[in-house]
Amino acid sequence: MTLGAVMLSVNGVLSWLHYQHLMTRFEEQRAETRARLVAQAFALRNEVGLRLQALAGVLAALDSVGVTLFRTPAGNALLRQHFDSYWLALQYGYGIDSLQVYLTSSEQLAAWNSGGGPDVQSTVQVTEVINSERATSWTDCSDVCTEYAAAPILSAGKVAGAVVLGSSLADVVNSFQRVTGADLGVLVPLPRHLPAEPVDEAFLPRLGLRAIPLSSMGSHRPLLRQLEALPRTPPGPAHSYLSLPYAGRHFELSFLALDFPSGGAVPATMVVIDDLTLPLADIHTSVVNRLQGELLVSLVSLLLLSLLVNAPLQRMTRTANAIPLLGRSAFAEARRRIAPRPRRLVEDEIDSLDEAAIDLSYRLETLERDVAAHAAVTEGMLQRISVERDFSRSLLDTAQVIILTQSASGRILTLNRYGRQLAGRGEEDLAASSFFELIGGDSLQMAAARQAVHEIAAGDRQHVQLESILQGKGGESYEITWNHSRLAGQPGDSVMVLSVGVDHTERKYLAERDLLTGLVNRRHFQDILRKALVDARRSGHDGALLYLDLDAFKYVNDVSGHQAGDALLKIVAEEVAHVARTSDRIGRLGGDELGVLLHECDSAGAVQVAEKINRCLAEIKFPGLGANHRVSASIGIVVFSAAKMDAELLLTNADIAMYQAKSKGGGSWHLYSEGEGVQERMQSRLHWEEMINRSLAGDGFVVHYQPILDIAARKVSHFEALVRMRGTDGGVVPPGMFMEVAESSGLIREIDRQVIGMVLARMKVSRRSGRSYKFSINLSGVSINDSSLLSFLREKLARSRDLASDIVFEITETAAVADFAAARRFMSEVRELGCAFSLDDFGVGFSSFNYVKQLPVDYVKIDGSFVRSLVDSQDDQVFVEALSKVAHGFGKKTVAEFVEDERALNLLASFGVDYAQGYFIGKPAEEIP
Repeated sequence: MTLGAVMLSVNGVLSWLHYQHLMTRFEEQRAETRARLVAQAFALRNEVGLRLQALAGVLAALDSVGVTLFRTPAGNALLRQHFDSYWLALQYGYGIDSLQVYLTSSEQLAAWNSGGGPDVQSTVQVTEVINSERATSWTDCSDVCTEYAAAPILSAGKVAGAVVLGSSLADVVNSFQRVTGADLGVLVPLPRHLPAEPVDEAFLPRLGLRAIPLSSMGSHRPLLRQLEALPRTPPGPAHSYLSLPYAGRHFELSFLALDFPSGGAVPATMVVIDDLTLPLADIHTSVVNRLQGELLVSLVSLLLLSLLVNAPLQRMTRTANAIPLLGRSAFAEARRRIAPRPRRLVEDEIDSLDEAAIDLSYRLETLERDVAAHAAVTEGMLQRISVERDFSRSLLDTAQVIILTQSASGRILTLNRYGRQLAGRGEEDLAASSFFELIGGDSLQMAAARQAVHEIAAGDRQHVQLESILQGKGGESYEITWNHSRLAGQPGDSVMVLSVGVDHTERKYLAERDLLTGLVNRRHFQDILRKALVDARRSGHDGALLYLDLDAFKYVNDVSGHQAGDALLKIVAEEVAHVARTSDRIGRLGGDELGVLLHECDSAGAVQVAEKINRCLAEIKFPGLGANHRVSASIGIVVFSAAKMDAELLLTNADIAMYQAKSKGGGSWHLYSEGEGVQERMQSRLHWEEMINRSLAGDGFVVHYQPILDIAARKVSHFEALVRMRGTDGGVVPPGMFMEVAESSGLIREIDRQVIGMVLARMKVSRRSGRSYKFSINLSGVSINDSSLLSFLREKLARSRDLASDIVFEITETAAVADFAAARRFMSEVRELGCAFSLDDFGVGFSSFNYVKQLPVDYVKIDGSFVRSLVDSQDDQVFVEALSKVAHGFGKKTVAEFVEDERALNLLASFGVDYAQGYFIGKPAEEIP
């Protein structure tokens, strides 16, 4: 049935395509036929027009008298007699229906008509002929269709009038029908003199036109009355057409515009009527005959095909019905039903199918026996596997390691008891759990774990070891080392990853912590720092590292012992932890060095933290320290963000910044910046530290003495002791080369002690020689905060009490103001020993006359920058004079340094300055004159 339906469908489609092809060819032929009919219709009309033009030209040439003479009655009679002789020949020989003669004014002079033939309805064309002196022709269908031709009458080389001939188009219509076999008619507008709705047979009420009875038009008028409207017909040789069925027949109507009369809205239209009934009937007959033939062929083919395939189909059906028996193990029954043909003239595909089915039945029967034999073996294996599985399960549940299996996407498949205990999850929670939900830590650890599982699942790697945090449900965190590997399976099996985790939380804690303070050690702090640098580069947020070094920590160990130092370190660590945020990390980097990592912190924030740390440290009250010792730290600051800097370089730069801070004195900070030449200064610092230590150990320091003049007495009253260093080449190294390093490293304390000892020895020598002078000794700001210096001075002066009154200690204004209370307390206690104090470099630091009043100083030394240009600077003169008066008002004496000539000395004397010092007074020398 299906095959028959397909064949019938194919035949139907072919017949439809054949019909479409015939119709397409028919339309193409009709287009050619219409064009030919239109061309013939116009050609016939034009032929009539040209013939009339030629005849009108001949008649116009016959005028030998001149039209102008015919305007008189006698001339008019002569004209009529002239043309009467031609009229009968024109009427019967040439089919002329009218003859008219016009003057140059378009006035009709004479006219001849046959049977009331039409006159010219409009003189427009006559006027054009007279004006242009050229013959022309036109069609007028006002009442009936008439072809007119006009020719100019020439007399003495001038136009004297025009001859107009008119002939009916009936001959054109009859000729057209004879030549083409089609009918031709003309549709004209209604004449204006007719009633609005004429009722004659020629009237077409739907179109409002009249059909002039030409050709077989009378029989086609009922057809034309079916038209509702005419298609738009362009002027000239173009045409339009439409198809119209009527009375069981099919017609094609072609429309040609003849003329567009002046002032008229509707032109006369020539219509060509062609009967297409027979050609279309032939097309339908051809299609029906083809369809009937194809149907007959299809039926015969189906009948023959059914006769040929019936027996093979029955055999195939029998085999197809027997094959399901193989699935029910009915092998003998299946072979019986298939029953291949014993005798074969020709072997076909169905015979091959039968043989294959029989062979398959024997193979399946053999396979079933083998399966039954293997089933017993498999059952024994399953029993052994069950025992091994129970052993493995017991091993998994008792092992103190985490053992889990996961899919390639990280979904947990199995988790042993120890792992469930650490994770705080039950077996019912595993189905919806992911391995990546168990582990915590930062995003890098999570990304590394995902990458590892992905690479193992893809077969790119066999084994991966990673560390991560296991998050328990109760908030516990465990440090786990994971070993990931791929479980071997059969090809096509789902990929499983075996993950074995070892808990080393306690061991790692001990390995990463400083046992004394509980802070992370240097190695783990560097690891934290590396991760922070990676996060900073990725997020674009700034971070900062603070490098703390406790000031004078060696003094604490030396004075109070190492146990006190350890206790102080614990207190300092706790105080720093209180200042830091919970997100910040603190580590012990060395003996008395701490590191603070500030996340998302800029330079301003880091400076605030550093200052806050020193304020908190200053408030520490530690029993092992002296009452005057203040805990402080020198803090180096390095800010990092997306800079290409590793952890080691970051620590190095922070250490450099710390030494820069230490060079400013205790309790200071320094912000590291690129390009400040710290590396070179660090090398220079190491060099000078070595030179200082070598000089301290081997008497490498010497003291030079510069005289100070009593201006009023004009004699040297005392000397300032200036320390120098012996160079390796035997020369003298000025203090400006090594003093900064000495102060930042704290070695200045030892230098101050050596200088004090050497000056005291010099004073004793001078006393024994009978000379007694005062000596000024410079003290650094670091020594002012050194409580052990008081003990040293007491010990030294206790042996020579008479020397104290001749000792003047000089401290700079900047050092005194740095810790005003400590400086004032230190100076008061030293003055109690009998020594005096001088405030050095006054005017360049935190200059305030209030300091002069509040500090227990005896001398105020005016900074040399105001004295050097004193002679030439009016401002310096005003300042020096004012300072001198204020100092005297507070009971202080003044000393001016850098006095270079006598003019400056005289000015100082006029200002009331007490003492002068400078090269004009005397240069520093190792010996006292």
